[in-house]
Amino acid sequence: MSTLFELFGFILLVIETLIGMVGNGFIAIVNFIDWQRSRKLSPADMILSCLSLFRFAFHAFAIQNAIFLLFFIHTFLKKVHIAYSALWLFVNCANLWFATWLSVLYCVKIATFSHPLFLQMKRRFPGLVPWLLLGTVVFSAITTTIETIMTIRLMSECKTIESLLSNNTDSGMKTFNFCKYSTLLFVAPEFFPFLIFLFSSILLLTSLWRHKNLLQNSARDVSTEVHLNAIKALASFSILYISSFFVDILQSYFSWMGMSGIGMNIWFTDVTAAYSSGHAIILIFLNPKLKHESLKMLRQLKCWMKPLS
Repeated sequence: MSTLFELFGFILLVIETLIGMVGNGFIAIVNFIDWQRSRKLSPADMILSCLSLFRFAFHAFAIQNAIFLLFFIHTFLKKVHIAYSALWLFVNCANLWFATWLSVLYCVKIATFSHPLFLQMKRRFPGLVPWLLLGTVVFSAITTTIETIMTIRLMSECKTIESLLSNNTDSGMKTFNFCKYSTLLFVAPEFFPFLIFLFSSILLLTSLWRHKNLLQNSARDVSTEVHLNAIKALASFSILYISSFFVDILQSYFSWMGMSGIGMNIWFTDVTAAYSSGHAIILIFLNPKLKHESLKMLRQLKCWMKPLS
């Protein structure tokens, strides 16, 4: 029987999933239509397309996993659980890297620094985007395969921390050390994109803030307002990304400690889903093309609804 805590978390997840699937689906469709017209995509649109498709898949897996945990827990087979975990790891790892490459692209396109290394990155990075996207998918697949193999071994050998600590034999301590250091494997693939994202975001925020101050010294015009909005959007995205990263670490830690129940898993998923949904909305209102298409779609919906009222 599901508790009120679990049901409330599930309802919140359903709302976040609807917002996330609509937002990310909209981004993917707009870019697909644009690609059909011109047969080419800009580096930013390439990343946005991959990010939105993988996030759409993430929301689908997240809600299905929550339904199984809440309503079919007794028939939730071990193999099915491992398959869902593998899909989750693959999609989540790819999402973090895609969001990181998007942050780096915005940094090299918008930020203004005179360092030779940064200028070289500014010239070369857009051309590397297709290879980085392909590499991300391959890297995520390899990482997921390794982590799934490790998960199967962890499920068979590792027990809760109390039982391991109470076993003072050599085999017990070896098992404890194996479980202890195996958690690093789940964190490492997320730690590298997090560092890259943090560094590029700090550079971009610094550049935008410095430019905003220069504009303010002359007069508060439209350009200053644009920079302020960009800073707010980037800061919001950074908070969502960092929150999602630390929640993933906590989820791995609590799972290893044997403290991760159904309700806690659902609420951890809520935070990650909020990041995916929230960032999709930020991207739609920050990207001129997506914002224009969304407003056009809303006007069409308004016209269609008039005869019904």
